[in-house]
Amino acid sequence: MRFKRKGQEHISLKEIKLSDGTIIGVFPGSRGAFPERDILIKYQENGKRLRTPKHIHWVIDLLIKKEHNRDLTIQFMKYLRTMYDKVHAFENKEDREKCFLSETTSEKLKPFEELNIYGEYKVEFIGHLIELMIKMEKNTPPEKPARVFKELMDAMIQEKEIFVIVSKATQIG
Repeated sequence: MRFKRKGQEHISLKEIKLSDGTIIGVFPGSRGAFPERDILIKYQENGKRLRTPKHIHWVIDLLIKKEHNRDLTIQFMKYLRTMYDKVHAFENKEDREKCFLSETTSEKLKPFEELNIYGEYKVEFIGHLIELMIKMEKNTPPEKPARVFKELMDAMIQEKEIFVIVSKATQIG
């Protein structure tokens, strides 16, 4: 997977091929306390252009799923939230290049597959995306940790009002 930004070509370190044909590309990033561990995430669905995921995309999808199957969606959100405590930032450049994902195996996501009939995204996509976003978020200085995902997921599980959830999903920095 490749893309150009400001005339510079970026080539993926890893491509994660999902069962529906979607490909998630993991690219070297340059931000955070440890730029050599940072990543950029892009994805491409069949027949569509390369896209950069944002928190608001998967948040809306989970809200749609919740309208159709509240209990299972909340269980899925709790599963995603527990990943935050289990998943660690990449330890070094080599670890980033391997980009091993352990919390979003098909076996672990299987109980939530019923949610695939609702919304735009499959649970496989959301799970992989969030595991990568957690790794990316944890690449911040220890004295100023990023907690967007953690706070956002907590707000969704607690079923806060939509204004709170959207505000958290669209905050920058």
